[in-house]
Amino acid sequence: MYLVNEHIQHVDHETLVQFQHTHHIQLPEAYCEFLEQYGVGTYCGVLNVQLPDHQQLTEFVEYELWEYDKDSPIHNQQLAECVVIATTIDGDFLALHPQVKDLLWIPRHSERIEVRLLDTDASWIEMMDQWLKISYGDSFQIMQENRYYESWNQDQRYRSLTFHPPTEGNDLLSISSSAEQLTQIAHQIDLQLPADLKIETPYSCLLFWRSIQGYARFNYAYGYEVVLCYEDHDKEASEQLLDVLLQHHIYEDSPE
Repeated sequence: MYLVNEHIQHVDHETLVQFQHTHHIQLPEAYCEFLEQYGVGTYCGVLNVQLPDHQQLTEFVEYELWEYDKDSPIHNQQLAECVVIATTIDGDFLALHPQVKDLLWIPRHSERIEVRLLDTDASWIEMMDQWLKISYGDSFQIMQENRYYESWNQDQRYRSLTFHPPTEGNDLLSISSSAEQLTQIAHQIDLQLPADLKIETPYSCLLFWRSIQGYARFNYAYGYEVVLCYEDHDKEASEQLLDVLLQHHIYEDSPE
């Protein structure tokens, strides 16, 4: 697994033990080991692994967003007793309940709460792969081939940039043409500053550099969006990358 950044805020073992004692719940051993080693963060850009939260689902009880019948692993009021340990970027929850052996997958875009296997013989990474494959299907194959983890910390910086393709006269280039150009630019930048990891799909490209403890994300689908994530420990490396982006008409603000 590729670590996007090396400045990890490890979770103290005693913090997790105290949570279990206070809330009378057993956290998965693999989950605790993962937090102690890698800290909270985002796995493969999809699953946010967080500290256990016993209040996150409480507000949803009154809305009755999910169906509850004889096949449901929990009933509506038991939502308030759940402990959330992860979420997806699509708004799904991965949670524990004291009376459920495995884990609960509480989806945003479905009315059925599902059970996800808690395999005590598997690592947390292996289990995350299994759950995400169920939810994301074949699209998760690329993620599995290029596992990465972005640990959250206070030193991360994000900058939203925009690709402004050169125009001929007053005619703006089409989105498809802009997307093609952005694809070529991502490849050129990878040649100028070879990435430590490159993940590319027809819709986007991620270039990771350890020198900036981060990455640049090129949105091929829209043809103009670029996001730069970095840690400001080595300003020379981040400024070098920004200079390269500017050379390719990628700006933080609209050019005058």
